[in-house]
This record gives sequence, C-alpha cells and structure tokens, in this order.
Amino acid sequence: MDVVLLDLWLPILAAAVVVFFASFAAHMVLKHHKGDWSKLPNEDAFLDMMRAAKAPAGQYMFPHCCDYKEMQNPEMKKKLEAGPMGTMTIWPGNVSMGRNLALTFATYLLITLFVAYLASVALHRGEDFLAVFRFTATAGVMGHCFGFFGHSIWYGQSRRAFINDLIDGVAYGLLTGVVFGLLWPASSVTLPV
Repeated sequence: MDVVLLDLWLPILAAAVVVFFASFAAHMVLKHHKGDWSKLPNEDAFLDMMRAAKAPAGQYMFPHCCDYKEMQNPEMKKKLEAGPMGTMTIWPGNVSMGRNLALTFATYLLITLFVAYLASVALHRGEDFLAVFRFTATAGVMGHCFGFFGHSIWYGQSRRAFINDLIDGVAYGLLTGVVFGLLWPASSVTLPV
C-alpha cells in the first residue's frame, strides 16, 4: 500500500524538532562555528562611519556595479582593482531571537516536508529501516546542504564557514534519515474478524 503525506506527520514533525535541537547544539554547545566570523580592524571607527552614512537596512555590495557595461567603465575598473570588494547586510534594528528561532524551525519543517513528499512517492509502507534511511537521509542532506553552495561561491563565505555548514547539513540529513527510518509506517495488517 502506498504512503500518503498525511501518514508521515509524525516523522515530519519529529525530524524537524531533532534537527532544530541539533542546530542549537552545533551553534551553542559544540561551538565549532565560533571562528566563522571575524572582527573588523578599527571596528569602532567603522561603526561610526556607518552611523554617519545612515544606510538603511538592506544588502549592499561594494564597490557597487549595476551591470556588465558599468563594470567596463575605467573608473569602476580602478575601484575594483584597488579593492576592497565585498558584501554587507545591515539588519533592521535589533535581532529578534524568538522570530529567528521560529523561522529556523519553519525552514527545517519545510525541508522535512519535502523529504517526506519525495519518500511518499518513492517508498511503500513496511519498507525496512535501511531503505527508508538511505532515501530520506540523502534527500535530507540535499535539502540542508545544497542551498547555500551558491551563496558561498558568490559572496565570499570563508572555507571554514562553508565546511562547518556542510558538516552541519550532512549531520541534519543523517538525523532526518534516522527519524524517518524509525517512524516509517508499517505494512497494513488486516485483522481477522
């Protein structure tokens, strides 16, 4: 008998919760992400300059170039050669920890929902642990890892931060596979009347 998405509500929710707490552990207990960010030299002077600029919240690239044609402009070429080049995000005020935690959980829930959908199409009731684990862990790794590759390539994420995110994503995918393997629906059994 086929599995429908509604049959997988428990593994969907359980996997999202497990991954959420694994993410907490990765960032707050293991602290392997501590070195992912560096402090700017002359941070106080930089912050004073940013306050004076009154740049609104948003994403910025410097030097900013609208298109390829502008990139060919001799003045822009000088800026690019002289450096520095980079990107910056300015947040709108203080960070809301509660909001960000809720959005993080929602992201894990969405990834797990897609893993469940794929599994419901490919697997049947009563599949053994290994078959379910192999499929859902692979889909989980894809969901938790591959989304940030482009960001790392184009926006200068450090190799260390990339590897840490990759390790986390693989761990989250494997945990997703374990949860689905353990909670996968058994074969339907017809009881004699």
